[in-house]
Amino acid sequence: MNNHLEQLLKDKDKAGVYLAGPDTRLIADAAMAAGLALWRVDIGHVHDQQGFTGLVAKALGFPDWFGGNWDAFEDCLGDLSWHPASGYVLLLEHGKHFGAGHKQEFVTAVEVLDGVAEYWQAQGKPFWAIVSGPEGWSAGLPAFPLA
Repeated sequence: MNNHLEQLLKDKDKAGVYLAGPDTRLIADAAMAAGLALWRVDIGHVHDQQGFTGLVAKALGFPDWFGGNWDAFEDCLGDLSWHPASGYVLLLEHGKHFGAGHKQEFVTAVEVLDGVAEYWQAQGKPFWAIVSGPEGWSAGLPAFPLA
């Protein structure tokens, strides 16, 4: 197992929103080995905010009060009391369609996820949102530091 990657994922100060290549298996394995909560969400067919927040809400088991808007989405991600963990890794797989084809919604999603990562950092826990896409795709996000 990649101990460096496990240690990186535990680092709340480095956590945030990143771009990874299409193969996220190493990240997923390291997250599980590090004891972090891990969700893999395929956003390959997402067209809008409702589609994005709905898929993530379903994958993470958001409570019934989730209202489907960005504020409620951020509130739920900032709670996660139903998923107690030492940290969180959200792998958003196949992100190019949403990221390139629905840019404004994607930018808003990234801003919300960034805010959530900052919130969890202040709580002493890492929160990673890692968008995967094809090699060579530039989503305007920093590259996930695999090495």
